Amino acid sequence: MNAGYHVLGVEVRVLVTLFMLSLPGFLPGSTLASPPAPGISEISGTIHGGEARVRFTLRDAFTPEMVEALKSGIEITFKTTVEVERVYRGWFNRPMGQVQYTRSVRYDALARVYRLHRDDGDELLADVLAALDRMTRFEVVVTVTGDVEKGKPYRARVRARLDKVGLSEPLRSIFFFSSLWDVETGWARGDLQTP
Repeated sequence: MNAGYHVLGVEVRVLVTLFMLSLPGFLPGSTLASPPAPGISEISGTIHGGEARVRFTLRDAFTPEMVEALKSGIEITFKTTVEVERVYRGWFNRPMGQVQYTRSVRYDALARVYRLHRDDGDELLADVLAALDRMTRFEVVVTVTGDVEKGKPYRARVRARLDKVGLSEPLRSIFFFSSLWDVETGWARGDLQTP
């Protein structure tokens, strides 16, 4: 009887070990292929006449799971913060303006179009690739205060995050625990030109 428990204990340990080794992260020498971290790139623009026009791209923001959710009719919203500052060498930079920009997209199954909502208007898009492109390429106008001096250095700082607040309550609860929906970039910087 004691030998039976010993054999059973060994079998259980072997099964648990095999199960753990079958998981990709536990195999010796294996690495988990995590998706690329989202970020902001290609920041550029101009500043003059009381406003700055800032262009940038949100990259690696949509995981395959998010694209499938979008195709299923779940609305996806990004909130973006754009700051403009005058850069001083060896001193504190001077903030000149800031704007928070919201952009969302949702598939309308009845009309068979993607409805893109921006702060400056709505747009209907025929396919998911066009919707993803419009959700990730930005040109934002920021009202600035103070004089803009030609030839002086100015910079834009940008970050974006997925807005889970816009999701319905059941989805918010589910996605709260899913790292696939933890989309937030760090601050990225880019120079602005004074024409």
